[in-house]
Formats: sequence, C-alpha cells, structure tokens
Amino acid sequence: MEKWDHKEKAAEALKLTSEDMLGNGLIDGIIPEPLGGAHQDPAAAAANLKSQLLKDLAELTAKDSDTLVTERIDKFSKMGVVTE
Repeated sequence: MEKWDHKEKAAEALKLTSEDMLGNGLIDGIIPEPLGGAHQDPAAAAANLKSQLLKDLAELTAKDSDTLVTERIDKFSKMGVVTE
C-alpha cells in the first residue's frame, strides 16, 4: 500500500481537517452539518449557515474599519507559521 492511498491519513498528515484548520487559525469557525451531512438535510444546513453568517456580520459591522484591517493583517501574517 502506498503512503497516501487513504485520503483520511493524507488529510491527517497534511492537517486538512476542519479542526486542524481552526486550530491553526486558517478558518474562523466550523459550521455544524446536519446528521449524515448537508446533502441529507439541505434546509437545516442552510439554516445553520444563515445563523452563523448573521452572527459574523453583526460582529464585523460593529467594528471600525481600522480594527478590521488590523485584524485581517494579523490573521494573514500568522498563516504559514509552523508551531510544534
């Protein structure tokens, strides 16, 4: 068996899971899917997405533009930094 035959092992090694990306600061959060995945209940998935988007928009619109720019620069400057 080749080293990368299993997508789960590859994702784990490359830190591609949502939990890894959240922990590494690449994403801001994880939106939960309905049981069985979004394709099993698209309406619930859409409701989860809408709820999170509204929350995020409320938080972002409460900040002034200088704060938004500073936070964005800080976030992107941390990407690619390896900590072990």
